[in-house]
Amino acid sequence: MSVRHFKQTKRGGYSLLELMFSVTAGVLILGVGLITLGFMNRTLDATGNYSELDRQSRRALDQMTRDIRMTGGLTNYTTTSLCFTNKDGTLLRYDWNTNTQNLVCSNYAAGETLSNLLLKGCASLQFTVFQRNPLSNSTMLFTPITNNNPPLVKVIVMDWICRRTNYLTLTDSESVQTAKVVLRN
Repeated sequence: MSVRHFKQTKRGGYSLLELMFSVTAGVLILGVGLITLGFMNRTLDATGNYSELDRQSRRALDQMTRDIRMTGGLTNYTTTSLCFTNKDGTLLRYDWNTNTQNLVCSNYAAGETLSNLLLKGCASLQFTVFQRNPLSNSTMLFTPITNNNPPLVKVIVMDWICRRTNYLTLTDSESVQTAKVVLRN
């Protein structure tokens, strides 16, 4: 029997050092990918919230502007509510509830009350009233009403801030709106 000598060949496997380096690099790449995905998810959520808050504010502002300009006049107001008499004698009222943080529009007609939720998640809201005549040397600054005299009101300034909590974060998306509405009466 003869002994054969086998030629030793180099095998194609990884050494322990190469394997550890590859696993470490893979874990780092996977970690960076997951962190990036998390940031992208939060950004997308915040963008969606801003879009929804803006849509809600525009819808509320469009309805309020249309309704207010068609009323017969303002009958009562505070910094958080407005009450109008419509041309047909019915009442129109906007109330912001500080507890529920909702702005509600109510129409009182023929013994029936129709309520419509305009804004939800409204952290602050303020109505300010002015006379029609602008201050001298200005274009959009009006004379404030110093006494509680609703018939003098011709301009209503509405300011509000709506908030919505972002998904899986402690931060909020926030929409700040302001508008001036001139009464037609």
